[in-house]
Amino acid sequence: MTATQAVEEIRFGGASVHSAELFTPAEVAAIVAAVDAVPAGLRHECWGTPEARSMATIGEPLYRNRARLAYYEERARAESRPLYRHFRLAHDRVATFFEHRYGLPVVYADELAVPGFHLFEFGAPGEYDGGGWHIDALELQTPALFARRAEITAVVNFTVPFALPDGGSGLDLQADAPDARPGRRGGGQPITVPYRAGTMLFTESELLHRISGSRCLTPDQRRVTYQGHGVRLDGRWIFFW
Repeated sequence: MTATQAVEEIRFGGASVHSAELFTPAEVAAIVAAVDAVPAGLRHECWGTPEARSMATIGEPLYRNRARLAYYEERARAESRPLYRHFRLAHDRVATFFEHRYGLPVVYADELAVPGFHLFEFGAPGEYDGGGWHIDALELQTPALFARRAEITAVVNFTVPFALPDGGSGLDLQADAPDARPGRRGGGQPITVPYRAGTMLFTESELLHRISGSRCLTPDQRRVTYQGHGVRLDGRWIFFW
């Protein structure tokens, strides 16, 4: 690797999020160029609004296809190999980081999409809302993993920003309240971690979180992030989106 691999642990309210600088500025630029050059069939438009805000994904993520799992698996089988080849630098760098951190191999499954990209485009200056508060827990939402949920011994969730609006964006998280009843998530100390291009944020537990808002000082800004999830199963990590 050519980028710094030091890991910073940011603690808040009994929880933590980790940060690792993985990509040089030249590599960030190369991945942004690969996003711009992705074959049209691998980019999926999600929505657009009159104020010139739009969202697309590269690859089909599980969270957008919970109600049509057969379609999700079909797209995973059709798209994962070309997406892996097109974004090999991103996939290999992140997988290698975690292989070194955990001492176990990272693999992919035919029926699960490889980690992919969110693309948000903002046509006009302004303050744009982020996402809704949620817990990922995607390993409980696909039959292949749900059937073996008792055997999953660890999870990881990760995001790498590659392009950011000129006023910034980030990740909001909440720790669990110390006196919360079982199953109640969030309600504890909040934190916002600013995104930095090429620096990965990851959590090793399921935390309540959301994308922070985006601030655009000038027109035609965008936020591009690479993201995915991993489960430890059978002595290896399975990465997916």
